This record gives sequence, structure tokens and C-alpha cells, in this order.
Amino acid sequence: MKTIELFQPLPARPGRIFRALSAARDLAAWQADAVRGAVARGRTVELSWPKLGIRLELEVREVVADRKVVFGHGSARLELEVANGGVWLRHTAPFDEDTLEGTASSWRIALSTLSVYLSRHAGAARRVHWAAVRARGSAALCHAYFTERELLSTWLGTVNGSLGTVDTPVALSLASGRRASGPVLANTPGRDIAIRWREADDSVLALRTLPVMSDPEARYVLLSWSHWSDLPDGHAIRRELDRAIELLGRKLKSHGSA
Repeated sequence: MKTIELFQPLPARPGRIFRALSAARDLAAWQADAVRGAVARGRTVELSWPKLGIRLELEVREVVADRKVVFGHGSARLELEVANGGVWLRHTAPFDEDTLEGTASSWRIALSTLSVYLSRHAGAARRVHWAAVRARGSAALCHAYFTERELLSTWLGTVNGSLGTVDTPVALSLASGRRASGPVLANTPGRDIAIRWREADDSVLALRTLPVMSDPEARYVLLSWSHWSDLPDGHAIRRELDRAIELLGRKLKSHGSA
């Protein structure tokens, strides 16, 4: 068994943070795309990502009002504890090394999304668009295409600044000329990166990879766009992200066959 332990500062009072960790509507605003069930001891909660075909049922093992929630799934344990102006996350499971790194990266993106939700959109429903392609290549190669200027410009757009450490300011000019600027929210070297997209009403744009269980040499490469408001150009943004990820898939295929 191995444990992931992360702390995320949050701009909210303890009671509001606890509600974000324990109400189905709030969980869907930052964690899973859809959440069903009640967070009460002895009950179960279903988390799902319909567009990815992923569904997970968690047991609610412990609830301490305004302080802590503990979920379980088989031998795995997930604890979310309100403390020190934020939340501690402790996730224990029989991770192998790849799953450990990938899960930790996913949690960093989720927790940073929670921070944006509480600071800018508390109480609003989240919408998520997934642009995805299956490609051959390592997570490290995908991350290079996410963060290195020369590679990023071949599929998504040009960048002013560095897609580096958390809170580093970034300004992207997408292929359409659309601007996407804001701080880096999460960046796991060799894995995933997320930025706050100010021009799209403080939404979250994440560049991610997930393993293909049936093919260890392949990855699902994804752009996920989380937003909490209806945007007049939302449809155009979704189409642009779809085109970009398809282009990246072709670049990775070409890279792998070179």
C-alpha cells in the first residue's frame, strides 16, 4: 500500500470547504463530472466521467461535520480533511509506480480546480468538455508537447512565458488567435499541466494523459476544459480544442514512427 498526501490552500471558510467536500453538487463542481448519492456514513456515492467511460462507487466510511470525510473502495482509503485554511488529501491504495504518479497528478488538477471553484464560482454547476485522442507515446513525451514552446506551437498555439511551476503566469495564443492567459495551477513533471483561463471567465484548461490499460505503449491524450458559466463562444472553443487534440495525435504518431 502506498499513500498520496497533498495539501491545497483554499480561499473559503472551513464550513464552505467542508460542503465542497461532502455535497454531491459541490463534488461535481471540481472532482468527478457527475456525482450521485449522499455523503453520509454507511452510504455510497457514485462518481462518473461519462465521456471517458469511467464510473467509481465509493463507500462513505466516516463523516466528521465541518472537518473530515473518509471514503473507501475495497482496500483503498481516501481522506479529505479541512485544516489550516485548506484541505489535506490522503489517498492510500495498492498503487504501482505509474498509477501512483498518475493519480497524484490527477489529484493536483482536481484540487486546483476546487480552489478556482471556491474563489470564483462557488455554488455554480460545472460543465466539462473532453477533447481526447488515443496515441502511442510515453507520458513524458506527451508532457513535452504540453510544455515545450517549440512543440506546443505545432498543435495548440504559441506561448509567452513558461509553462513551468505553479503560479507561473502563462499567455497562450491559440491557433484561432484566441488568447488563453493565467497562472499555472498544477504541473506534474512528465505528466499533466493545468492553467487558469482568465479570458474564458476564469475556467480551467488541463492538458492530460491517461494510460490505455490494453496497450502499455499507448496513452489517451486529453484537453479538459472546466467552466462554470455559459460563454457566447463556448461552442467555438470546444471545436478548437477538438481540432487541436486531433492534430496532437497526428504529431505523436509521426514522432513515434520517425
